[in-house]
Amino acid sequence: MYLSGNKKRSAAFMLVNVRKNKLMSNRKHNQIVEKLFFSFGCKHKWREIQIEPVTKYYSYKLLEEVDPIVSDSRYIVKRGTMKYDLMTYQNWSQFLVSEKLKSVLEKYDFNGYKCFPADIEGISETYYGWLNINEVGPIIKEDRDKNLVWFDLNTWNNFDIFHLKDTYMNVCTKEVKEAIEKENISNITFDPCYGISEKC
Repeated sequence: MYLSGNKKRSAAFMLVNVRKNKLMSNRKHNQIVEKLFFSFGCKHKWREIQIEPVTKYYSYKLLEEVDPIVSDSRYIVKRGTMKYDLMTYQNWSQFLVSEKLKSVLEKYDFNGYKCFPADIEGISETYYGWLNINEVGPIIKEDRDKNLVWFDLNTWNNFDIFHLKDTYMNVCTKEVKEAIEKENISNITFDPCYGISEKC
């Protein structure tokens, strides 16, 4: 069937509107899901002890179970005198956790991490090396001014503690944060971050 120029433009306009309405309809049925998590790390309190491993390790990545430091976890104090529940390496990318913090995580049956015994020269209190064994992500959006990140929620497998892919960022659920705060764990800080996904 032959259509005049005006009729062709009218038909094309109607087709665009149909596609637009269909797209809007699909968006209405899609729901953006956003879940609150918290990144955590050392607060770097006044005169905190900073330690350094005797065994060589890779400072540019999170520790893994195969790293030599896990089987030979001897440390020396590099600076500071105050002992807290998180004790950071001198380069700040890793940390040790106290017996108290380890016990809190076990008390509430949180998962996603492992600990290994640490021997700190001159320190009689018990500390443990920290392994964050569960990876989620990657980051899909960030606001550096507000120190916020968003990651793909579809990659989260319901672990309580995990790290974000290609970062040093330890992340936990709201329940972990609340338990740690309730038990008065020292030298730890939290910042909000979000997992997001689109649900149909």
